[in-house]
Amino acid sequence: MINDNRSKYFVFVPFCLLSQAYQAQGLVKYEWISSIKPFVQLLLDNNINIIQMPCAESSFNNNLIRKPMGLSKYNNKEFNDHCEKLATQVADEIKNILSSNYKVIAILGIEQSPSCCVNYIYTNHGNENRKGLFIEKLYEKTKHYNIPIIGINRKYINKSLNQLKNIIESIIEF
Repeated sequence: MINDNRSKYFVFVPFCLLSQAYQAQGLVKYEWISSIKPFVQLLLDNNINIIQMPCAESSFNNNLIRKPMGLSKYNNKEFNDHCEKLATQVADEIKNILSSNYKVIAILGIEQSPSCCVNYIYTNHGNENRKGLFIEKLYEKTKHYNIPIIGINRKYINKSLNQLKNIIESIIEF
């Protein structure tokens, strides 16, 4: 019999959480490292598999170099179709993980992102309480799994970090 000590817990993260080059130009600042490091460290310390979701914005034009654009610039048929395709791919991966008797304990998003925000985004009309275009489609495809989706606010990380800690503590037996 094979002794299988692999972790059976997974968290899906936005591509830019681990690869800053995938953010639009001018968005990466020094504090980005200090704001994402606790999330990555928490996952590593608890032996949780980290899966990067595709970056809808950079893959849309196949280019890492892009200017920051708001929701109004992305909310069109072509980009929505692109997000739908990517969300289907991620949802299929989640289904595969779950059917293998593993657990997806959370999906992380980045607040203010037109693609990956979970709770709020700044628009031309001020802050709106809504999901980003990619996360919205992913949520619709995975809501029946009841996987928590947590939005990381880079300026105020403690709330989302505590949400993730609570999920880990409630699911993983220590």
